[in-house]
Amino acid sequence: MSLERVEVDLRGAEGFSGAVFRYGLVDRVARACAHQGVSFLAFGFGPGQLRLVLEGSDDRLREVLRGVKVGTARSASARWGVTLGRGHHLRSADADLCAAVTWAHLAPGCGDPLASPWSSHRDLLGFRRAVFFDAAPLRARVDPGTVHARCGGSPLPGGPAAGRAAPAEVSTLLRISAAVLGVLPADRRCFRMFAHLARERGVGTADTAAALALTARRVRQLRADPEPMLGLALVSAGHVALSRVP
Repeated sequence: MSLERVEVDLRGAEGFSGAVFRYGLVDRVARACAHQGVSFLAFGFGPGQLRLVLEGSDDRLREVLRGVKVGTARSASARWGVTLGRGHHLRSADADLCAAVTWAHLAPGCGDPLASPWSSHRDLLGFRRAVFFDAAPLRARVDPGTVHARCGGSPLPGGPAAGRAAPAEVSTLLRISAAVLGVLPADRRCFRMFAHLARERGVGTADTAAALALTARRVRQLRADPEPMLGLALVSAGHVALSRVP
């Protein structure tokens, strides 16, 4: 078994590498790793690149990267009609997991690592629960606070110096609700979260229904069901860095 840093060249995808592309790509990595029995430990999108921290045998790692590239090229062709080349990648062994994760989480280059949704930093610290990344195995092997400090992160939410976000617009609350779950705002999986978050932030039923293109009755039904991760959305909506979402 080898712990490796992998840098995937995405320079051919600049024209359409938005949230849909990035969520799809990281989900593809997660599924390929699960299929091959490879540990998917960290990721970070940087300018023209995707940094991954993977652990597995050499042949399994090769199969993961091959499958991700083939699947991404096919998806780009089917969804956008774009012919995407299978970009190069660089692999290097690293015995220091904390250092490798820090390397991946610094890829976005935004200063505070919490200020970008495009790494697994929020997942590691427990501020996002996305289906495409399970941070539990990594959290059992590294100290999240140490990684955050090595990345130069600002005080975490709840601390005395934590930055507080300004009151958010309804559309921003919807985007935050989606980001906490690692989906896009049009994805119905975030609608219940938004219905609860909007009520907590004083948004009326009619405005909530209009934002979701639903009836007021359906919004009341969504609010009747408990939302176990509402606390995460409330933290994000009240914090400057975490409220920067796709």
